[in-house]
Formats: sequence, structure tokens, C-alpha cells
Amino acid sequence: MLKGKKKLVSLVMLCVLAGSTVLAADNPAVAPVKAVPVRQSAPVTSGMSAIDTWRTQKQLAQEETMALLWMRSAAEYRALCYQGYNTAMMEVDKALSDPARKGKPLAIVLDCDETVTDNTMALAKAAADGNGQYKSIWWRDVVHEGKSGAMPGAVDFLQQVDKKGLAIFYVSNRYAPVNYEATEANLKALHFPQADKKHILLMEKSGNKQLRFDAIAADYDVVVYMGDNAGDLPIGTSGKSQTERNQIVDVHKKDFGTKYIVFPNPVYGAWVSAIAKNYLTMTPEQRDEVNREFLTKNY
Repeated sequence: MLKGKKKLVSLVMLCVLAGSTVLAADNPAVAPVKAVPVRQSAPVTSGMSAIDTWRTQKQLAQEETMALLWMRSAAEYRALCYQGYNTAMMEVDKALSDPARKGKPLAIVLDCDETVTDNTMALAKAAADGNGQYKSIWWRDVVHEGKSGAMPGAVDFLQQVDKKGLAIFYVSNRYAPVNYEATEANLKALHFPQADKKHILLMEKSGNKQLRFDAIAADYDVVVYMGDNAGDLPIGTSGKSQTERNQIVDVHKKDFGTKYIVFPNPVYGAWVSAIAKNYLTMTPEQRDEVNREFLTKNY
């Protein structure tokens, strides 16, 4: 009888914990906040129970653990960061010595999160707490804490680019009305150069960065685009399916390592939501089935 009561209490606690997450998302006091989450997650489906919601968050957190361990501890991850910045610097030096590029001023365009700023500590703490969905309100709080670190080699790279006279544009999908001031303060605290309103272009309406890319390219000769997501590059992957994204990347294969520099991010990004519709709000059983299918799929 005592064991039965303990199980009942545990079940009630799970319902309360899961329910609090759902209530926070639906609370009209916080709902108008449109901060773009680190993970591009769909809203919790109305048909999902509180227990399924909790199990979904828990499963996603467990899936992300190894990826976060790799990003936070692996020498190989640090090496890839250095490799990305070194490659970009070679392109900068080439452009500076190219007499044909004497028209528009030179510039580099880059994403912020997991391209020059490191949020893996916040992501890891959330995963350790069983939260693997990284909702908008959670992400807004992370941004406002202003504790994003600098990725290995980022400060040195950006300061060198600045000294060489290039413009640096930080094109991020952090939601501008909510996150601009905190973002600028964080970038300045990291000693990132040119962290001002002219050079920090956050999301205003659309998460598709192409309009911002076009505005920069109208006045500058962009040497490299840098990011951890295909959407950080002007190649048209926004809103595309997994198959379409791969095809687009294949079309631009000669530009990677020259015009386009990609940083590894196995934790979150458009690649996750492209796996299947509503992937992030599936039940654990549904997601397991999709995962098994995609693991053995021929690409």
C-alpha cells in the first residue's frame, strides 16, 4: 500500500512539473514575447498530455547530452573552431591583396550563437535539468543574463579582422525588440569589435536572413559568410525540407571553405526541424521511430 502511494505521489509531481511548463508557454503575460529560441521548436501540440510533454522534454535532453559533451569537452571541436577562423582569415588576406576588389569596402558576415558566441553552458544546464526543448522564454532569459562566452579563437579572429579594416556584421535571429540591448552588451563584454547598431542586425520580422544579407551586399563586398546553420548563408535553405537543404548545399559545394564557413553544431538548428514535421513535439515513441528510419536512410 505504501509503495502504491509513493508511485501516485511521483505521478502527480510529474504532472505538476510538466503542467507548469505548458502554463508558462500559454501565459498571456509572457506569450507576446517573440524571442527566437536557440532551437527552432514548434509549439506543444494540443493533443499532447502533460506527461507526454514532460517525457518529450526529457527525451530530447537525453539525446542532446552526448552532443553537448562533445562541444564542451572535445579537442576536435576546438580544432574545428580554429580551422573555421583560420580559413576565414586566409580569405580575408586574399581579398585584401586582390587588386580586383578595390570597389566596395570589404566585410565579413557572421551569425552569433555557436559561431562566435558560446551558449553550451546554458544548454548543458537545461539538458541536465531535463529540459531539451529550449523554449522562447527560456532563451530570452539566457540572452538577458548576458553570459554567452566566446568560442575558441573568436576574439582573436574578430579583432584581427577589425584591425585589417573590414566591416563586421553580426546577423543573428535573436529577436531585436526583446534582445538587442542585452546582445550588444554581451558582445562588448567579450571584446568583440564593431558591436553597435550599425553592425548588429537582429531579427525584426522574418527569420529568413536574406533581406539582411542583401542590404549588406548592396554597400559592401562580402568576403565570407560564417555560421552554424545553412540559414546563416545566402543560399536559400530557409523553410526547405531535409532533402532540399542537402541538394542546395551540393549545388554550392565549391564555395564551402572559401566563401562559406560552417561551424559544427550537433545540438540544435534547422537540421533538426527538417527531419520531420513537428519533430520536436512528437511523443518519445514517435520520435524513436523517426530516428531509426533516418539513421538507416540513404542520402
